[in-house]
Amino acid sequence: MRACPSCGASPMGRYCDRCGEKRRDNHDFSIRHYLSEAVETFTHFDSKILRTAWRLIAHPGALSADYLEGRRIRYVNPLRLFLLFSVLYYFSNSIFPYNAFTTPLATQLHQNDYYHSFAASQVATAMHGMGMEYPAFERAYNEKTTILSKTLLFALIPVIALLLYAFLFRKKRYFSEHLVVATHFWSFALIIIGVFIPAVLLGLVPLGAALGVPASVMTADSVPTLIIQAVFALYLFAMLLRVYRVSYWYSGVVAVVFAWSFFQIVWLFRFLLFVATLVSLS
Repeated sequence: MRACPSCGASPMGRYCDRCGEKRRDNHDFSIRHYLSEAVETFTHFDSKILRTAWRLIAHPGALSADYLEGRRIRYVNPLRLFLLFSVLYYFSNSIFPYNAFTTPLATQLHQNDYYHSFAASQVATAMHGMGMEYPAFERAYNEKTTILSKTLLFALIPVIALLLYAFLFRKKRYFSEHLVVATHFWSFALIIIGVFIPAVLLGLVPLGAALGVPASVMTADSVPTLIIQAVFALYLFAMLLRVYRVSYWYSGVVAVVFAWSFFQIVWLFRFLLFVATLVSLS
């Protein structure tokens, strides 16, 4: 009488009644079985990603509503989706740099309207303590901050969830539900910032050249900022309607506030990244 190799339950049929483990047979060790499993896993996972990505982008809020209502088997779960899109974002960013999240030291010091004096004093203190000149310190800082940004990106999810909780507290949702919505929104944001915006900027340069507008003007920060805020406002408007079933006017107000505050939230992330980078270097 064969017992289950995973949980020890006996007797065991083709599948274990207790844990669902499949009974092993000689066919499981064949090359054909190994290759068929590999192909099935790849095609199933690939189609699941594409299905999830399409629903996230084309139907704002539908993926969150499906997840919260228990329709989950056909889609990639929120955190795994965010991780996949994070990889895609950083891969795209390595080809088409757009420093929304990965913030070099020069940006922290010279394009910072929020904590410029604090950043300058902290850098001076760190350089003195490490006995380094600015060029060497800048190289070390940029290498470290690039690595840390990939981890700290998760910190933005609870920030958005807290804002959703504050604006929609009357809906009496669990905080974890807001986390799901926030995770899906940030996944969408990564696609827009990492893929859509670089593609738009690449198209704007030749358009500007044809119109006699310098490339520096077409790719200035104000251009992608306005595009991102407009896209986010429209996406959030539809997302809030579908997930929270709020009124049109309230959804519009919250969407505009979120879209406007997006880059303020990004600077909060940059501040956390700045502090974490300095601490890791010391």
